[in-house]
Amino acid sequence: MFRCLMFAFVFGLFMVTGCSTSNHGNNPPYEKLNDVAANKVRSSAPSDLREIKDIPQFEETENLIAPGFLFSISHPTDGKLQGTFRVQFDGLLKLPYGVKIVTTGLTYEELRKKVHEAYTSFFQRGAQNVSFNLVSKDYWVDVRGFVKKSGMYLVKRKESIDKIIDSAGGLAGNIKQDFFMVSIRQQSVSYSVSLNQYYENNVLGTSFTWTGGDTVFINLSNEDDTAQIAATVEVIGGVANPGKSLYKEDANIFYYLSKRGGVIPNVGYQEAFVIRKGSKGLERINFNLTAMNTIPVIKPGDTIMLNAERSTVADKIWERATQFATMLTTIAFLIIAF
Repeated sequence: MFRCLMFAFVFGLFMVTGCSTSNHGNNPPYEKLNDVAANKVRSSAPSDLREIKDIPQFEETENLIAPGFLFSISHPTDGKLQGTFRVQFDGLLKLPYGVKIVTTGLTYEELRKKVHEAYTSFFQRGAQNVSFNLVSKDYWVDVRGFVKKSGMYLVKRKESIDKIIDSAGGLAGNIKQDFFMVSIRQQSVSYSVSLNQYYENNVLGTSFTWTGGDTVFINLSNEDDTAQIAATVEVIGGVANPGKSLYKEDANIFYYLSKRGGVIPNVGYQEAFVIRKGSKGLERINFNLTAMNTIPVIKPGDTIMLNAERSTVADKIWERATQFATMLTTIAFLIIAF
């Protein structure tokens, strides 16, 4: 009876696994939009990694027409020459009667003059009566990568990156556990910044200046990226969520332990270590976490290591006995059941 039940269980597990695999197998290989966007970012001009304070502000573009700007056009005697029209992502403005104007580098007055010139051939008289006005200054930004809804969004010139991410459905990941990098291309300039550093510095309002036709790609940072754009401190034992946190100037060891969820029970406070790269290689600093006069100052790149458990011989014997008793109880239950 027991063997039959075990066979049925294994067979059922095999069938579930097989069905799951076959469903994925029916989907042929295909090119993904986010992968293409990522490759474009990587293949573009080398992206320099910048601090928040060094993000370009593009003051020279403030009075120029940008992708996303919305205009209205009308004529008192022509019903077809009516409506609102937005500058496309590539800077092209399409108007009635097939008029197309490249707006890149133009001021409003220069664009208005080009519009009137374009409609001169449509009117023997009265081309000057074409009314052309700026309705709103919005900027197209293409957002891709680790967001839930990739796509193009209209934003204000000084829109914060967190609001743009919210427009794209939010971050597809946990910023409390991982490090993310924002790669941006604007006006033929490419650069990257740490998204974690951006959030922690509380500069969400005016860090970025959008110019229209900008591309934003949010990606997980690898070890090299993190080292270049933001110093970190890693905690590898004795805390609820081991991992890296951004280095904060003048923060003590308790700040980093708290950032990683706090210490867990049975930590060996008397045997704590900081691993640091010194002039002669790696150094190991041994200290007592309960003795303030022994706790070292934390520096960028440090690794904090706490002993995750301090068990006596009696504790280990009791643990093994508990495990053995649990096994016996399980076996007895199976014998009674079958």
